Amino acid sequence: MNEGFKIKKLLIICILIIGFAFISGCAEEDTVHSAENVTPETPALIVNPYTIIIEKIVDIDNGTYFEITDDELKEYPEINKYISCGEGCTKLEYGRWYCELSSEEASRVFDFFYMKHTEYLFSIDMKFENDLNDNIIGAELMNTFESNGLPLSENYSIITRERNSLHDIWWIKEEANSPGFTIRKINDELKVYNSGYIEYQFTKIGEQYYEIMPGEV
Repeated sequence: MNEGFKIKKLLIICILIIGFAFISGCAEEDTVHSAENVTPETPALIVNPYTIIIEKIVDIDNGTYFEITDDELKEYPEINKYISCGEGCTKLEYGRWYCELSSEEASRVFDFFYMKHTEYLFSIDMKFENDLNDNIIGAELMNTFESNGLPLSENYSIITRERNSLHDIWWIKEEANSPGFTIRKINDELKVYNSGYIEYQFTKIGEQYYEIMPGEV
């Protein structure tokens, strides 16, 4: 795994945990910072890839964000200890705290957040699963994409199928390194996503915004 991918993975993990922090009450109202105070100089260096620093943000200005729903939070019972600032979390100065994740927890969080950083497009019938497993893009599947405004040329192929900690995933691309689509099997449903990665600065839960920073403590 290259260094850029490791950093991106860490940042996705970071974004998730900050959302959970609000529920825990770890951040004091009088120590909440605004987005204008979040700078590249804010701590610091990556030491442990599963250690994160959490801070609540009161004003994100024009910052970008994505939202986590209550139902999505319930899917990750292993992070309850972070919601309550329990085992593995330590308070810092200025209303911040840091938490440590196990490698297994980090993998689940990353896989969920990578999905959240891609655009959901539409769902397809489960009958296509066997064709996907056999790397077949048939006429019916091509018609399904076209009916959703995304026609596939004959140059598209199923590059690979993989299993992460959450889902089976199929990648559909024209070339190995080109943009394309991912199909994820989620709760007995095949969901199509744009494979392009969307950058976000903050996470929103309810009316609250958060940022989390990788760093040494």
